[in-house]
Formats: sequence, structure tokens, C-alpha cells
Amino acid sequence: MLKRDARLGGYRRLSALVAGLSLLSGCQADVGGATPATGVPAVGGATSTGGLPPGSSTTGAGGTGGGTGIGGDPAELCAASAGVLNVGRTRLRRMTRSQFDNTVRDLLLGSADNPSSALGADESIGPFYSNAIAPVTNLLVQQHDEIAVRLAAEVVPRMNDIAPCSLAADPSGVCPDQFITEFGRKAYRRPLEAVEQQSYRALYELALVQGNVETAFAAVVETMLESPFFLYHVDVGVDGVPLDAPVRLDSYELASRLSYFLWNTMPDEGLFTLAASGGLQDEAVLAAEVDRLLASPRAAETIASFHVQWLGLRDMASLQKDPARFPQFNADLVSAMQQEIATFSDYVVRQGDGLLGTLFTASYSFIDGGLFDLYGLAQPAGFVPGTRVELNPAQRSGLLTRAAFLATHAHPDQTSPVHRGILVRENVLCQPLNPPPANVDNVPPPVSEATTTRERFAQHSQDPVCGSCHRLTDPIGLVFEHYDPVGAYREMDGPLPVDASGEIVEAGDDVAGPFVGAIELGQRLAQSSRAAECVANQWFRFALGRIESNDDACTVQALHDAFAASSGNVRQLLGDIARSDAFRHVRSAGTSP
Repeated sequence: MLKRDARLGGYRRLSALVAGLSLLSGCQADVGGATPATGVPAVGGATSTGGLPPGSSTTGAGGTGGGTGIGGDPAELCAASAGVLNVGRTRLRRMTRSQFDNTVRDLLLGSADNPSSALGADESIGPFYSNAIAPVTNLLVQQHDEIAVRLAAEVVPRMNDIAPCSLAADPSGVCPDQFITEFGRKAYRRPLEAVEQQSYRALYELALVQGNVETAFAAVVETMLESPFFLYHVDVGVDGVPLDAPVRLDSYELASRLSYFLWNTMPDEGLFTLAASGGLQDEAVLAAEVDRLLASPRAAETIASFHVQWLGLRDMASLQKDPARFPQFNADLVSAMQQEIATFSDYVVRQGDGLLGTLFTASYSFIDGGLFDLYGLAQPAGFVPGTRVELNPAQRSGLLTRAAFLATHAHPDQTSPVHRGILVRENVLCQPLNPPPANVDNVPPPVSEATTTRERFAQHSQDPVCGSCHRLTDPIGLVFEHYDPVGAYREMDGPLPVDASGEIVEAGDDVAGPFVGAIELGQRLAQSSRAAECVANQWFRFALGRIESNDDACTVQALHDAFAASSGNVRQLLGDIARSDAFRHVRSAGTSP
């Protein structure tokens, strides 16, 4: 255990917490923009949600709210900018829980599986995790303090693996500086400033006097793990100070932004080397790095994470179904559902044709375990998990006909046209809905074998209080009625054959209109420019942890145009985002229109 008396503990807290987290939490109005209490408009002019546009969400896991933050046509807004570089304001973001876990794993060479389990839930912007809203609390500081203490103690036995030299053989010579320099570069994702190097050397020497080499090593590790420069994505640009004008990211900031976008973790040595040389600022080099990162198995987690969050599947582990009606539903089946989404989406984006249309319409997948029975298929003899499986094309076509989506957006004892319709409306078409009135009864109608789902939920469209919103969602959700609450295909709903007819209203000329069944819906979405533009926007939000604003109009329009020209190639879209003005620049002060 670490020997931490009052002086050492006080020094660490003063250097890492008071001057770090507390300072930066107060700086969120400067570095990250106005806090909600100031009443100063932020992205999209909103104030009540901490700088989010109308229609966006600050909910926990599973939140939707996919509305655009651009108040007008991006092409018109871009033309009006007269070629002047504009970039939306970037708030200071704390690492998400998964980013924290992955970064700790890579920084400490495999230490601890899920240290973030001691932290509270991540915040959300739209469907995606992004800790860019709430200020730092005393509880959060305490949690990170405790995690850092534990992690530092755990890695002491592996000190020789983490330090680039033998601290035991050279406890007070050049080795401590080498260790602080190298470990600090990785932890801060940039070289330490001279004053930082000196402060950490002073901390090391103080701990060495009070304990031993292991104590000094742990004190440095612990303090760096509590630093805001470890815990936050600190993007201020090459000038080094927050500005109200777009500033090019420095090479280390760009390396970090790229790595957390495509790998959800800190840069590797290849990115650090390019950052040190400045080579990453070259667009051709940046494009090559995008290809390298996407080719790595590490990118599989990112692709899966996007689709899980985009489709509202984040809470699947806690999903429950009526055991009397669905005895086959268990944790193993849920795990198989989650794995199918992860493997299928990653295969299409990174190994297949990369097309959005394939994600919406493919009748093949990668299934295992109880999904064979659920999908009405016999598992082949000698089946190897991860092998491509052809599904029944009359029943399964694309992500929206997969059990994970269907089971998640359903009630424990019946389907939910409302939940399924909302997800498509908000997250796939980027058309946010107004929240229901506070006095609305959200309890679904009781299940009855004498009625169909369509009959039970008809009251939504008939009730004048509910009808204005439910006419936008329920006719979409009803096209999924061939799929029961666990995602199994069915022909009968109660006493009658399934009626899977539906309609999209007020959603644009290329997607609006009547249709029948989820397969036809997927085909329509695959051809829809509105859906394609929404998906491009969603990937932008995922990459940058914020909603697009008017200042991003030129970037957004360029992404839309390139995505359309590529026939919806998601793999190309990711590269286009990484090379975009918004991704390579930062505006970290002021407000957005």
C-alpha cells in the first residue's frame, strides 16, 4: 500500500484536483462554452439543456433526440458564409466510461478490466455518450481519487514494465525524468510542459523521501490519473488558448481526436510519432492513418458502439420479458442479440461493401446460440461462431429486423409501435419529437388475446392530446408487427393475421408515404437521402461528441454531398469526417448562432 501522510496527500490533491478538475470545471464556460446558469446561448441557441439545440437530449442510456442543430438548409448557410472557415463550438468533454477503461488498459499495459464501474453513468447528447454537459461534482472527484489510488497501487508490481528504465537502479538520477517524460506523454496525450515536468519530479522526490521508489512511482501514476489532462479531451488548437475563431488542432490533439473517434482509446505509438513530426497535418497522411486505424481489429469496438447507441440498444443487459409468455428469453439470448449487431455492423462497414443500404437491407447476418431458434433456422452441423448465415429474406432484412432492435423497443409482454416508431423517427430520420405532456399516462394498454396491437394502440391517434405526436410514430412502429416482443417472426396477432401496413408522414418526399412491413421500410430507408443525411449527422455527433450547429454548415453539407456521391459508403464517410474542417479545427470559446 502507498504510504501517504498529510503532506503527500495534500500536495497531490492540490496539484491534481484543486488546480485541475476544479479549475477546469469552472473553465467550462470558457473552454467549453456557457454553462446553463449563465443563460448565454450555446449550440443552436438553447440554454435550458446546457448548450444543446431543440430536439437534442441530455438523457441517460437509451436517450434519443436525433434532431439537427442546424437552423436551416446547410447548403444555403454554407453559401452565405462566403468561403469563410466556420466551425461549431466544442465543449470540454470528460472521457466516457468506455474511453476511460480502454485508456487505462493501454496506458497501464492491461491493468484493470472496468475501473469506470465505480463512476456514475455517462451523460448523453442525442443517442451518444458525451460527458460535455454537467459540471464536475465533489462525488466525481472523490470517485476518480479512489480509482487512481487503487490503480496506482495495482501497477507497482509491474513498475519495470511501465517505466522505460529501472527506477530501482537509478532512483534519483535521470531515470525518474525519463519515466515522467514518457509516461506523461502517454497519459496527457502530448509532451509535458517544462513546469509540469518539474512539478512531477518534485512530487516524485517528496514521495521518495517519505517512502521508497515504489511509493514515488505510484505517486506520479496516481496524480497523472487524476489530472484533467488525462481525464478530459482538451482541444484548444495550435495557439494553446481558447479562442472564438476556428483554430487548427495541434498535431497531438488531432492524433487524440482521431484515435478516440476510431479506436475509442488513446493514440498508439504510430500516431504519437506522426504527431511529434507534424506529419499528421498532411491530408494524405491523415487519410492513410484513417485507413490504418479502420483496418485494425480495435475499430470493431467503435463500429459496434456507434450502432448500439444509434439504435438505442445501450440498456439491453437489463432487458426483461414476461417469462410465462417468453420462456426462451434469457441472458444468453440477449448476449447473442448484442453480438449479432456488433458483428454484422462491423462486417458491413469494415469488411463488406460499407454501404448504408446494406445495413438496412442485408438478409445475411452472424448469429449464434438461441438466435437460430428465434429466427426459425437450424444450426448447421459443425457450425463455427462468426460464420456468415443466410437468413430468410422474407422475414429478415437489415438492422431494423434484427432481434436486438425489436426486443429492446418492445414491452415485456407486448410489442410497442410507439417505441419502435420513435426510434426510427428520431434516430434514423433525425426528426425530433416534442416530449409528451407531464400529465400523460404512459402505461401501455393491457394485453388481451381478444385484440390486436393495432386495436389496443388506436387510442393514441384518436386522443386529441396524444394524436399530434403519435400519428408521427405509431404508423411507423406498426410496420414491425410481424415481430413479437422478443423479435420472433409471427403471422398472427391475437385473433387476427398481422396487419403490418403503415405510413411515414411529414418526413420528406423521398421517404414519406404508405408501405407494408419492416422489409419495405428498410428498402425505402436505403434509398432515402433524408435517412442518409441523418446517418451522416449521427456519425458527426459520435465523432465529435456534440451536435452540429450553423457554424458547421459547410462541413455538414460536404459530408452529405460526398456520402451521396459514394452511394452511402459509411467507410468513406468516416474518412471524410476525419478530414473535415470541423474535425481538424476547434472553436472553444464564444457562442454559436
